[in-house]
Amino acid sequence: QLINYEPSINGGYRRISGYSNYYGTVPGTGKVLGVCVAEGIDDNIFAARAPATGTDYLYKWNDSLLSWDVVSTPSSITMSGVVKVRMFRYNWTSSKMAIFDGVNPAAIYDGVSYTQITHPQAPSAPKYVDTFKNHLFLAADPAEPSSLYFSAPYSEFDFSPANGAGVINVGFEIVQIKQFRDILYIFGKNEIKRLAGNSLADFILEEVTHNLGCIVPDSVVELAGDIIFLGPDGFRPVAGTSKIGDVQLETISKDIQYTVASIFTDIVAGDINPESLSTVVLRKKSQFRLLSPDNLIYGVLGGLRNSPDRGMSMEFSQLYDISVTCADSGYVGIDEIIIHGDSEGKVMRQESGTSFDGSPILSVYQTPHYYFNDPTIRKNFYNIHNCIFSITQ
Repeated sequence: QLINYEPSINGGYRRISGYSNYYGTVPGTGKVLGVCVAEGIDDNIFAARAPATGTDYLYKWNDSLLSWDVVSTPSSITMSGVVKVRMFRYNWTSSKMAIFDGVNPAAIYDGVSYTQITHPQAPSAPKYVDTFKNHLFLAADPAEPSSLYFSAPYSEFDFSPANGAGVINVGFEIVQIKQFRDILYIFGKNEIKRLAGNSLADFILEEVTHNLGCIVPDSVVELAGDIIFLGPDGFRPVAGTSKIGDVQLETISKDIQYTVASIFTDIVAGDINPESLSTVVLRKKSQFRLLSPDNLIYGVLGGLRNSPDRGMSMEFSQLYDISVTCADSGYVGIDEIIIHGDSEGKVMRQESGTSFDGSPILSVYQTPHYYFNDPTIRKNFYNIHNCIFSITQ
């Protein structure tokens, strides 16, 4: 058992690094709804929080003043009913950031202006957005949960079919979309499909599996050359899912099946909103972290580890006493920045400090009990080398 430990890609384990309130408190009220590391746009760090007054909810970090500057947004925006504001950076001709929440129209921010996508043939409140083959894809509008919209090439505001835009009914409620190499994967709760092709003329929708799907929208991440997501039976790679007919297929999280099953049980019981869970990738450590806004609910850390008997494989740890309402990571220059927001409006930087924002980090390393083939006989150890009995900090 590992709690607040992380496997090393080179072998061995170490206690998880801390986090600190590096970016202070975002103006507004309630929890932090979204964060983004967007290199090349303003000072690279963004956060969203419901406004105390007015409608401005998006903020950019000011490195010079060490404070948050507001980004002016339309007066029609509302944060009522918004569970999470998702953001991601893309670059066709310049760095831009897409912003979407499932309640308001999707918007694009380019460092100068915040512009909503209000084309009459675009969805009015998409929940998930990605880019693929130089189109902007919008999905999961509550009014059209199975519709996958795409813009004209290189034109995120144009959804006219005459210019190469369109809409595809995938046949199930979309819970996430993710571009990976030359494919756009579309996840449902019980199905997965993929979109291949380059444009309206040759886009083809293909089935990956109708036997399982994704239960946590933000668990879909790219790691170690594949896409990983949380299904009802554990964490799976898309490459494995596409071979679902192979009876030898196993999930990559079999070793922590009890922890995964408890998350699924809490979701079914309504104790956890799957949309409230957040996943962040640490590329330099080849690991991901699945985190909950409730610090008493165990999160999951998965990482690559090179062990002598298993080679390169995924190993897991539980995360405890970390409250996360949203998270993101990205490179700024050669530095990887990992941030998360919390329920008090603070934005934390992970891999910073040696505590959880001033609180001690609970760490548990517990090995299986060794009984040397006969548990009924008392043993006396006369010589022990390199043995760690317990570690707490």
